[in-house]
Amino acid sequence: MNCLVCRKPLNVKWTPSTLFKRDWVCSDCETSLTPLVPGCPRCGHPTEDEKTCPDCIRWLALGLDLTVRSLYAYDEAGANWLHRYKFGGDVALVEHVKPVLRACREKGVWYVPIPLGEERLKQRRFNQAELLARAIGPMRPLLQKTEVLSQRELGKGERRHRQNPFAIQTEVRCEKIVLVDDVYTTGTTLHQAALTLKHAGYREVSAVCLFRALNKSKTRPI
Repeated sequence: MNCLVCRKPLNVKWTPSTLFKRDWVCSDCETSLTPLVPGCPRCGHPTEDEKTCPDCIRWLALGLDLTVRSLYAYDEAGANWLHRYKFGGDVALVEHVKPVLRACREKGVWYVPIPLGEERLKQRRFNQAELLARAIGPMRPLLQKTEVLSQRELGKGERRHRQNPFAIQTEVRCEKIVLVDDVYTTGTTLHQAALTLKHAGYREVSAVCLFRALNKSKTRPI
């Protein structure tokens, strides 16, 4: 059996319960992800004196107020992990980050994953954000997404100005909604999803994101 991240052989004794343990990840990869140090209070991006970052200042200037709890830096190790999970289909990797995700859980909250378009879901066969949301707490698929160009195909400016692809799929009531996504780059996806929910009457909306892209990061886009 090999580590799901680096593919090196794992020296783990096989038992029927092995599939449900974190032994899918070797000891080196177990600690390879970089937790975000205190930074921007709105998205987690590293900033001096924990001040609001330029990206969030721009969103606030547009009247879009969203607080995102980002857990790990999207550095080289983060990009490799996410590529294995998202495109390699290694969904067992959720168990690796489940303790950190579960620590975000709050009472009386519904966790709403960022949806995939229908065609993208058929191609990937799973929604990576939905599995992360389920790992945190009660999950509700309130949103649906129309087909648009992948974020990977858009530049930073194009991402910010793309048409809102989200709509309400199911009308349910909850006082507090927390959106869940895999990686925060410009914030467009989460802000558009939050705006859709707020227009539908959900007043208290925040977000949790597994990774926060760093402005100077040289990792490949996801």
